[in-house]
Amino acid sequence: MTATRTILIASACAVSLTACDFLIARSPDEPEPVEITAPPAPEEEAQVEMPTESERPVMTASTATIDWEAARADMVARSSEDSETGFQVASGSNAPPVPVLLPTGIVVPQGAEGGVRFQPMSDGYFAAYPGIDYDIVVNGTNEVIGADARPEDEAEPVLTYTSTMTGAQVSFSRYGADYLVEFECKALPTSEAECISEQEALEVTNKLVIAGTR
Repeated sequence: MTATRTILIASACAVSLTACDFLIARSPDEPEPVEITAPPAPEEEAQVEMPTESERPVMTASTATIDWEAARADMVARSSEDSETGFQVASGSNAPPVPVLLPTGIVVPQGAEGGVRFQPMSDGYFAAYPGIDYDIVVNGTNEVIGADARPEDEAEPVLTYTSTMTGAQVSFSRYGADYLVEFECKALPTSEAECISEQEALEVTNKLVIAGTR
């Protein structure tokens, strides 16, 4: 009898504990469990293919091959008016290593004649003309810095105009040499006014004439 009573008491306790566990697990006051979903993995950024060494343009420095025959032909064909460049340029072996191109009809302000300069260089020359609103500096060089595949010079040189912080400049190639005409403003240009327009800069450059050759 005692053993049977003990078994019943143990069974009742077990049922009671199970019911308590059930009530705790199913308590209405406890919020429903929230399922947490892991965020999706970020997509891999697109890989940018960089050009290989063989695909990149190789920048090289070289000495240009000058077309002296064409320069001499233009020198012979120039008019007497075109010879008035303000400088006596040496010819033959004493001439600069590039054909000398200079502007014509430049009016130098009175008292500024001392600012007119012509300077031969080992790779070319430069010439300076003081002006009223701007100074003109003409540079010529046989030093070419660029990609291996440099386009051949066209029959008519292509003039490239560029506005600068101090004025403007025009670059072009002729006879195989590179030339740069700089226009340096006396007063720094502003957004409202410039000392020289693109049209005027191109007109001055187009009037350059050959003044010396080998």
